[in-house]
Parts: sequence; C-alpha cells; structure tokens
Amino acid sequence: MNGKNIRSSLIFITLAFMLALVIYPDRYISSIARGLDLFVKAVLPALFPFFFFSRILTSLNAFSPFEKYLKKPLKKLFNAPPISGYILFVSLMSGYPLGAKLLADCYNDGYIDEEDAKNISIFTSTSGPLFVLGSVGINMMANKTAGFVMLISHYAGAILNGIIMVNRKQKSALINKTALLPQTDGDLLGKSILSSVTAIAIVGGYIAVFVMLADILADFKILPFFERFFHLFGMPRKISSGTTLCAIEITAGCKALCSSGYPVKTVLPVCAAMISFGGASIILQSLAFISQCKIKPLFFLKNKITQGIITYFIATLLCLVLF
Repeated sequence: MNGKNIRSSLIFITLAFMLALVIYPDRYISSIARGLDLFVKAVLPALFPFFFFSRILTSLNAFSPFEKYLKKPLKKLFNAPPISGYILFVSLMSGYPLGAKLLADCYNDGYIDEEDAKNISIFTSTSGPLFVLGSVGINMMANKTAGFVMLISHYAGAILNGIIMVNRKQKSALINKTALLPQTDGDLLGKSILSSVTAIAIVGGYIAVFVMLADILADFKILPFFERFFHLFGMPRKISSGTTLCAIEITAGCKALCSSGYPVKTVLPVCAAMISFGGASIILQSLAFISQCKIKPLFFLKNKITQGIITYFIATLLCLVLF
C-alpha cells in the first residue's frame, strides 16, 4: 500500500469515527469521560512523579558515575552507550511510556544521536512491575506466581529482543560534549514540571481516545473481523477476543483474557506477549515521544512485534516447567 492509499484510508477511518460521534454523542462522550477518569485515578498519580524526577535526573546527568561500569557490557550486548542502562532501568521500574520519554529527553539534550536512539528503543520499551505483577498477575489472575512468570518473561523478552535486533555496525558519532554537562540553571524545576505536564497530557489524551475507539469498534461489530485473524492461528474464540482487545488497549484486553475461563498456562503466554507488544494505545503514546528522535513508526512497530513473539516463547517454556 503506497502513501496515497494509506492517507486515503486514514481519512476514511477518521471520518467514520467522527460520524459515530455524531450519531451516538451520549454514548461516546461517556466513553471519553470513562477514559479520563481511568487516567486521573490510576495513571496520572503513578506516572507523573516518575516523569518529573526522571527529567531532573537526566538534566543533572545523574547516570554519569555509572558510565565506566556500564560502558563495556552495554556496548557488547546492544551496541549502545552507557546512558541506555539508565533508560532501561527506569523503564523496567516505571513502565510505559517512560522509556520512550527518557529516550526523547536524552536525544534532545544531546546525549545520544539518531543511531543510538534507534538501538536503545529496541530494548527499553517495557511495562513495569506495578502493572504486570500487581494489576494482571495478582488482581486479574489471582496468581502471584503467574505474575512473576509474566514479569520475568517480559523483561527477558525485551533484553533478548535488543541483543538480537540491534544494529551492530560500528559508527563514529559526534556527540555534543557540552551537552553532557549537568544543567543546573535556576529554572530546572520549572522546566522539569513543564516537560512532565506536557508528557502526561499526551498519555491522558491517548488513553481517553482509545477507550472511546474500543467502544466504537465493539458497537459497530468491527472487532469480530480482527478476532477472526487471531482465530486463524488456532486461538479459541475467547482468547482471540481478548487478544484483539489487547491489540487496542492492553488493560481491557488482559482483563478479558484472564476472565476467559482458560487455564493459566494457556492465558499467561498470550498476556505476556501482548504486554510486550503494548497495543495500539501504548505504541502511539511511545511514538509521540520517540518520533522526536527520527525513529520511523514501522521500525518501532516491527521491534515491538518481535519483542512480543520472543516473550511468548519464553513464557510458554516457563509455563511448561511451572504449571
């Protein structure tokens, strides 16, 4: 499909969604309100502090003391600079889309160049333990062991995806050395707050819009079309339905999978894979940040797909041993 056809398709889809809003305004205004309520109560309090403090740490070059310890292993494993270890650590602890936000910050501050950003994006896009272990494992599956298996599979999938997929060609990047100096001007807090507010508003907007889009797709019987795609791979109907929801919005999809009635060893690998993939909402949130690094959407999407596949096989092997 060429660029003109893609543009025409996007225009048609957007107009169709707008028509749905006109036909059923009460229904989809309620959807937006539900998405914003979810954002304000669950996402905003959890993410905003991490956005704020990570922005301060990046500005202060807080990762520099660890450079001599991280330089060789990160170069060998991922062909990436030491700062990638800092981005990976914060992403593992905090979850989507903080890895993408930090990547954009480091690129805009001159710590990394475009090629570094592409390599780092392959292995630093992860969810955090609060969602994987707490929300999905303990709350949805009621199985703490399953939560740890998903978390281990998810983290291992990200690391292996980086080792396999990064570009290992040598390069001679010219990084602006003056940018590596800590930024300690008097407006550091103000700039950090502004950056964090802007970032968290982007996340909130995507969550609200995708809650509405999921309702529109369900109401107009479009979701079954995508469910049949997953059914081609031999997935039972309820599993393919939950996987389809995951591909749109990961929280709703994982909830559907966990309530499908299938055993843990069937549901867990699919949940783990889809968490690693992220779903359309997470991917677009991440692209809103990493597009600043000149990373193309198809490049990022390809690597999220491979990350999901790798995670699926790791989770399946662990399930064979533990369940």
